[in-house]
Amino acid sequence: MSVRHLADDELDLVLGGEPLAAEREAHLRDCIVCRRRRDAFLGVVAEARAEDPDEATRARVREAALAAWQSRPVVHWWRWAAAAVAVAVLGLVPLLHNRTVPLQIIDTEAVMAEVDAALARDPLAAFASEDVVDEIVPVGESTGEGSAS
Repeated sequence: MSVRHLADDELDLVLGGEPLAAEREAHLRDCIVCRRRRDAFLGVVAEARAEDPDEATRARVREAALAAWQSRPVVHWWRWAAAAVAVAVLGLVPLLHNRTVPLQIIDTEAVMAEVDAALARDPLAAFASEDVVDEIVPVGESTGEGSAS
């Protein structure tokens, strides 16, 4: 025979002060597992409703927290910020010093003529290496546009 303990919603009813069915009330009265679940929850509620610590305990905790906070090493963040700015400025000085770069004028007509000549020689070679071209179109084979494969 298996024992059916109180379900969570039944335990919620008990904790809320609502009545259970007579057989479930009898189970709660006789079952140590279900009573322990109920009592554990009631213990947590009672602990949460307990009074705050006394003033002596509060003072002791406050002093321990302040002692721990004051023992930390002081970090001067502004020193790190100043060092970062100095490094940035020193890194930019050479870039700003050689700022005058002569512009080269590109002859677009000559570039386009070279591209057209490369495409006229072998359009596939302009986009792929010679190995890829040989793999796609092996040397010595005819294209065979009219023949069936």
